[in-house]
Amino acid sequence: MERIEIPVCTVVKSCAGRDKEGLYVVVGKLDYPYVWIADGRKYKLDKPKKKNCRHLQIVGTSVSRGNAGPLRISNEWIRSVLNRAKMELTREGTHV
Repeated sequence: MERIEIPVCTVVKSCAGRDKEGLYVVVGKLDYPYVWIADGRKYKLDKPKKKNCRHLQIVGTSVSRGNAGPLRISNEWIRSVLNRAKMELTREGTHV
């Protein structure tokens, strides 16, 4: 099986579990194949969700950590990134 590494600050979509179809930002890495994800609402930075990489799909949106700086990453920032990603996905869906 192919080993998929998802970098931190990547927007992902959940493909399995109770949070299926939700958009999240990878906020940390654990031992392969697990990562920490957050959405700024239910799963905040202080208590992110542990998720298997095999149950995540990378969305075409990638967030550069340099834009936010290491100290500016917050729940509000995550929510704004996810809102922009949702708008991009809906825009792409209407053009098809």
